[in-house]
Amino acid sequence: MRFSTIVRPMLVMPIMAAGVLLALLLPVAAQTVTSEEIVRALLPQDSGSKVRSFRKKEPHPYRGINIEGELPPEVELPRINLTVNFEFDSASLTNDGILTLQALGVALQDPRLKNMRFQIAGHTDLRGSYQYNVSLSQRRALTVAEFLAAFYGIPRQQLYPVGYGESRPVDPYNPSSGLNRRVEIINVAPLS
Repeated sequence: MRFSTIVRPMLVMPIMAAGVLLALLLPVAAQTVTSEEIVRALLPQDSGSKVRSFRKKEPHPYRGINIEGELPPEVELPRINLTVNFEFDSASLTNDGILTLQALGVALQDPRLKNMRFQIAGHTDLRGSYQYNVSLSQRRALTVAEFLAAFYGIPRQQLYPVGYGESRPVDPYNPSSGLNRRVEIINVAPLS
């Protein structure tokens, strides 16, 4: 009897230590994009002709430009696709999703991206109805925008969440592909 009370804690301790070690290592392994990579992807390219803008600075710096809603797929703007994981069939972030958004939050605080505006585009896979997927992608995009505003102080007026649902898959031949479930960050400042 005494032997089992001594052996059991000795077996549990290494298992618990291995679990803690694994928990510490997994988030690091799951993070595959750095904030610097995000910044570089979102910076406007210095190619092409320069266009002068005659917009006034304040109080309406972007008067006459409406970027709410969907952008046409053929518009070439600086963008990055990020895998932001959510709980299944939900707009609640997982730990991996939070790690990805932490890198994004740091990137959007970078002075090189100051005062730029970003569309937060939510995408889903092709399972489920079209209407349901649009609604889910909109909720997830809104979650990302609210996270960035709350935890990184990114002004909410610089973030435009929109849900595309299943309409723009990156892997159309595999309806349940995880590649289709993503959040795309698009720098829409070059439109102004």
